[in-house]
Amino acid sequence: MKIRHAVGVFLKDNSNQFLILRNSRKIIRGEKIIEEEITWDIPKGGIEKDETPLDALKRELLEEIGTEKFDNIQELPFGFYFDFPKDVQEKSGFIGQEVKLFLADFYGTEEDINIDMDEISNFLFLDKEEFLKKLSFENTRNSFLKLIKNHKIH
Repeated sequence: MKIRHAVGVFLKDNSNQFLILRNSRKIIRGEKIIEEEITWDIPKGGIEKDETPLDALKRELLEEIGTEKFDNIQELPFGFYFDFPKDVQEKSGFIGQEVKLFLADFYGTEEDINIDMDEISNFLFLDKEEFLKKLSFENTRNSFLKLIKNHKIH
């Protein structure tokens, strides 16, 4: 199986708060929803064929939060990898995902954000302490800690 290449972004506003998205994934057996998994994470998604990581990042932000009000995009010198659960591996054909990370500034307001309700059910801007507490995934949390340390984010 192949590895899916993806991008993710730590998007901060002018008050140094970070965007976090509430995602929900329904686990269905037959015609019945047996479980709904709720996670909090950064905007991220796959890099499509013939797309640069930067192009993928811009597309993912537009798809997930419905705005292009971001700038000062910096590619970070670190990222992370994770294996997909077996059901996702079988469905997608990918064994795992390698995520290239970015930092960017959001210069709009919350009213400018129009989330994709198929993927995301809510969003928040949180200070770095609350952001760290809310993140569902250890890989994202560890990467954010590196960001804080290396970029002197207060």
